[in-house]
Amino acid sequence: MRATITKSFWIVAALSFVLTALLSGPQAGQVPESAALSPDDKLGLTELFRLKKERGDRVWPGFTAADIPLILFNDSHDFLVGAANPPPPWEVVEKDDFEGKPYFRRAHDKDLQAFALGYGRHWAGSLATIEFMNSGQSSLKISPDFWVVLALHEMFHAFQADLAPERFREALAVYAFDDRYPYKDKEFAAAWNAEGAALAQALGAPDGAGAGQSAREFQRLRQERRKKAGFSPDLLAFERELEWLEGLAKYAEISFYESAAAAGGQESAPVRFKPRFFIFQMDFVRLEKNLGGQDGDLRFYLSGMAQARLLDRLKPDWKSKVRIADLALEEFLKTALR
Repeated sequence: MRATITKSFWIVAALSFVLTALLSGPQAGQVPESAALSPDDKLGLTELFRLKKERGDRVWPGFTAADIPLILFNDSHDFLVGAANPPPPWEVVEKDDFEGKPYFRRAHDKDLQAFALGYGRHWAGSLATIEFMNSGQSSLKISPDFWVVLALHEMFHAFQADLAPERFREALAVYAFDDRYPYKDKEFAAAWNAEGAALAQALGAPDGAGAGQSAREFQRLRQERRKKAGFSPDLLAFERELEWLEGLAKYAEISFYESAAAAGGQESAPVRFKPRFFIFQMDFVRLEKNLGGQDGDLRFYLSGMAQARLLDRLKPDWKSKVRIADLALEEFLKTALR
């Protein structure tokens, strides 16, 4: 998510209330002030940094070694983990630590959202604490496994910003064209649905030839949609940059989860990753059935993610062949198909 511009989140129809609650947090007065990280927060952080270390480079080259702090927030404080000696107003959380090292807090910045936040000359990921997400009156809670990959999603945004600062700024800038994008046009939405179905068919094809055929159909449908809509360069950039910004982060989120689930673990493990995770199953249903019906930039999370996964299938070494700053997913897909 973006920290400075209001934007949507992954809304699964059956879970829309749940996910909205997770993002916005409980209403004022529902959550007691907390001036330290909870045991559940620390448990999630331990698993997060373990996954980053062990599987980060499988998700994206260089991610394991990338120095990316994480800022967690509740309704009263922001907490900074993975940084050393930050300047004021950050202060050490006294009489507490995370894995034997100090962490820091400050009074909560009310504008802070789940995304990436500039930190000195670099960037940090930002997300609400597990305790804050689960402290509302609803009995429906976020699971630790989902929280871990949501945090990695936001840390991937910080990774993008550090490696490609100019591209990152360009991607954020295209939100200025949001009110010109024809989301509600029925023919336009139906064309997006056809693109999503082609992408889903490519991902589910039994062999590479079938995947390539459906990928070419996706590209034909996309070109036809843009031509009929009389796309301007601004709207073309809007699609491509948001697929880069949010599609790649969504790709990283799901890739981390799948990698952790494939590795297995003990039944008694503190954070368990399921072989079939319902929320991600619903993501792929929305890709196939209703991509044009996704509000705001949600469609770009899914279309960008799907193209990256398709590149995994068609050209497994693709991430080593292009700098993230130069990556245009649909153009690289054309190259892979050639």
